[in-house]
Amino acid sequence: MPSLGLLPARLTVAIASGKGGTGKTLVATNLSVVAARSGSPVALVDCDADAPNDALFLAPEAPQVSPVAVPIPVVDEDACVLCGACREACAYGAIRILGGKVLVFPELCHACGACVRVCTPGALREEHARVGEVEWGAVARPVADPAGATVVTGRLDIGEVKTPTVIRAARDRAAVLSRAVTILDAPPGVACAAVAAVRKADVLVLVTEPTPFGLHDLELAVDLGRDMGIPLGVVINRDGAGASDVSAFCAERGIPVLARIPFDRRVAEVYADGGMVIDGHPDGAAWFGGLWNAILELAEED
Repeated sequence: MPSLGLLPARLTVAIASGKGGTGKTLVATNLSVVAARSGSPVALVDCDADAPNDALFLAPEAPQVSPVAVPIPVVDEDACVLCGACREACAYGAIRILGGKVLVFPELCHACGACVRVCTPGALREEHARVGEVEWGAVARPVADPAGATVVTGRLDIGEVKTPTVIRAARDRAAVLSRAVTILDAPPGVACAAVAAVRKADVLVLVTEPTPFGLHDLELAVDLGRDMGIPLGVVINRDGAGASDVSAFCAERGIPVLARIPFDRRVAEVYADGGMVIDGHPDGAAWFGGLWNAILELAEED
């Protein structure tokens, strides 16, 4: 069982990847249960707001839901003098003057409020528009016994594009819960949503696979993590399934390989049934227990 002596007062671990389908959810859910069973109250935050699925494996009991809304500028055409100050103030191109009218494009708006502040005629006001929701609840015991785990899910509404806003709301909810360990299951890639998910994490765990695509996108994710100054390590999932030498890349870049999960049909079967690999595979507890210890050691080195 992982050593609690290594655990800092608060630890935030981000599980990320350069591409989708590498096994982030597999790692995040099993790692959360390992941490909880080792005696650390855990908040697992599903930051993949476009397609969250952690709650399919660790279903919260009696979950609570809170909407996520953002302030969007609304124009009072009678008060507007078409001075263009709002358009000039918007750094994101969300305001245009077309056909003698000020038009607001909500998809481009970053809710910074600059346009409202510079509108001297007072023709702009802000109204809150829903973009998603955050759901949270405790996981049923004995799955996460003895310390317990809470799953927090950020979920973007259909047709909305403000994924980072929903991610930040989910992380804020987890912060209110004040658990000893927070595990962030980030969206794939290295764009704005991934940055919002991993920002200010204590440790970044990059999950990859030994394929050309996996290695290429791992390099992008490593660059992101190092640009953000986060200590990082790699988990090689489906180890043995591809020809790309992830170990050589990690050695060359000075990146620790924290764990290897072999290409094993039994892992896929347990995962497909919505189970925990640490319980359904004879080697699962050793894989993820070792990973948890490696993460604690990496956090202690920082």
